[in-house]
Amino acid sequence: MIRKLLAAIVGVIVAIITIRVVEMIGHLVYPPPTDFEFGEPEEVREFISTLPVGSILFVGAAWAAGTFLGTLAGALLSKSSPLPYAIVVGGIVLAGAITMLIIIPHPWWFTIAAPISIVAAAFLAMYLAPGLRPSTSAME
Repeated sequence: MIRKLLAAIVGVIVAIITIRVVEMIGHLVYPPPTDFEFGEPEEVREFISTLPVGSILFVGAAWAAGTFLGTLAGALLSKSSPLPYAIVVGGIVLAGAITMLIIIPHPWWFTIAAPISIVAAAFLAMYLAPGLRPSTSAME
């Protein structure tokens, strides 16, 4: 039980670190203005409306990659079914993403695509996690 709880916590930490790293790479590729303050919601809304599509795609990629790697990490550490880790990690990332999408309006297509990509990443990690893959002996 402790192992599963720790695996879930590690999965969430891996997701958060992954999201942060991918978003940092996005900021290197599409640097924000040096005088920009991320603390003011109205300024952030205005700023997002001027972003290139690639910059927004980095955010979506960060959320999907974080969900995928966090779910996979939790499942690998627990050595059990990946479903609980997909629910926990995917649920936390999805809740954070929805909160961000509500606070800061994004393009309509991103508002639809981002939650779908998070759920898809969780399902993909579940499928790729050991123990869930179809065994080759069953196919013989």
